[in-house]
Amino acid sequence: MLFLKKHSFKIAVLALCAAMGIYLSVTYFGNQKESLPVLQAAPAFTLNDIDGNEVSLDSTNGKARLVYFYFANCPDVCPPTTFLLSETQDLLQKDGVLGKTAEMMSITFDPERDTPEVIRAFAERNFAEPGAGWLFLRGEEAATMKLAQDFGVGVKKDEANNSFIHFNVITLVDKKGQIRKWISGNDEELTPEQLASDLKLLAKE
Repeated sequence: MLFLKKHSFKIAVLALCAAMGIYLSVTYFGNQKESLPVLQAAPAFTLNDIDGNEVSLDSTNGKARLVYFYFANCPDVCPPTTFLLSETQDLLQKDGVLGKTAEMMSITFDPERDTPEVIRAFAERNFAEPGAGWLFLRGEEAATMKLAQDFGVGVKKDEANNSFIHFNVITLVDKKGQIRKWISGNDEELTPEQLASDLKLLAKE
């Protein structure tokens, strides 16, 4: 008891320092964990949406963006990934951020076959809602394949089957046009909640 009385001030100071240290550690490392690193600048592009409007990377700056490369005749990964994105769209709409501080973009490798009508039908089959907040974009085939590769999405045309072999990758781009995360669409543990959370995190920066 005498020891406590004699050293009470020192003990209080030490306790305060310890508490402050814990607070700073949680704050700093917690924020570090939440922050997504800058990986590279997103490549510039100018494409058209299915209504014929011109859309560029610069014209969408100021919004956090989710970018996905696909083609409507894809026999495997594109439809289920687009369905997953449709669930992400629902969450972002519910939170009131889609089209305001966050935007989604689906870019086709196959503009020859993926006409606006074909894309609309593909979107409808997979519960996607093209329009404000989710842009379905198309351009020239060779340029789009090069754009995908510049985004870090590997793609190769299968001439024999008139198809495309590609990485199933979802890319997150921040408001300044910087790539912050690549996400595998094949990840069985990936949820629309995770995608929406990451996009909202970038939208708040």
